[in-house]
Amino acid sequence: MRFHDAHNHLQDERFSGRQQALLTECRAVGISSMVVNGTKESDWLAVAGLAQNHPDLIVPSFGCHPWYLDKRTPDWLTKLRRHLDTTPGAGVGEIGLDRWKPDLPYAGQEEAFLAQLTLATELDRPASIHCLKAWGRMLELLQAGPRPAVGFLLHSYGGPAEMIGPLARLGAYFSF
Repeated sequence: MRFHDAHNHLQDERFSGRQQALLTECRAVGISSMVVNGTKESDWLAVAGLAQNHPDLIVPSFGCHPWYLDKRTPDWLTKLRRHLDTTPGAGVGEIGLDRWKPDLPYAGQEEAFLAQLTLATELDRPASIHCLKAWGRMLELLQAGPRPAVGFLLHSYGGPAEMIGPLARLGAYFSF
């Protein structure tokens, strides 16, 4: 049996120095591909490096997660486009909305989310979306567009069951 890991953060410093062993274990249990999601500008090079070293296994994805929006540089979107332009097949993510994390400002999240979603749409790339306690607003934004024609993954979906149908009709895939 073959498995696809739709969302991980193998570049994260928590796995530092253990990536090769983890990749060997993944292959041994039948994982045939995995999406490694960048969350901030400072980890995009690590994601790209993992993908370059393991092109048969790793699909890179680059994005600004709502938890790290305060770490963006003024030209973050230009840098993101550059990473996507130079990495055919890369996705956009992890992006999203978060009203759950204490003390995380919501201001600016929608703007960053829509900018990245627009980029995914323009480049015809899938998006990996993080959403916590903002499901209704996310649905509204997705209904208004833009949406990548190739679809988007709702990572670790925890929204209402009633939203699954409307989101699926918009192109959503779900991970749990």
